[in-house]
Amino acid sequence: MLKVDLILKEWSSVFSFFELKKYCMIFRKGGIHEKEFLETDSYFGIFKTYEHESTETVKPSCKSFLTNLTVDYSGTFDLEYIAKIKKSYLVDSLEKLEVLDEFSPWSLEYLKDRYNFKPKNPLNCYFLELRKLKIPEKVLYSPEEAKGCKSWFSPVNDIKIYSSSLINDPMNENKVYSRVGI
Repeated sequence: MLKVDLILKEWSSVFSFFELKKYCMIFRKGGIHEKEFLETDSYFGIFKTYEHESTETVKPSCKSFLTNLTVDYSGTFDLEYIAKIKKSYLVDSLEKLEVLDEFSPWSLEYLKDRYNFKPKNPLNCYFLELRKLKIPEKVLYSPEEAKGCKSWFSPVNDIKIYSSSLINDPMNENKVYSRVGI
């Protein structure tokens, strides 16, 4: 059994990409309302959001993954995925960002905007272990806590995960790791 105490907000469309490619990476440096991104070594839940994702922010090959652009902060959602940070990679140059481009669902222009946002804060690429729940769990949360430009929020209820399937494929992950030198 796994206990989940934190929920990460991430674009809904990218999970189709992650399931297709069998590896998972996210880019973070902290939201507008965060000084920096909280790195945790525990499993966390994923709240699939639709804020900021658009046909301009994902690659043309990923536009079909944009299925819903309605933001819903109703106070409940069905948790489908949990994740854990496996590795982090400091993106301290545009060259490093360009190397990661072929492995990412996001447009390079969008990632460059993220890189240039808050220039004093470093951009990190986090490689995640991604698991899909066999039976989604109902999560209760405070809409006020979840809204806004921040990465994390806490669930109101206890979340215990008993059964999940690993999405990652080590062979696909190793291709990405060797390309970036980690």
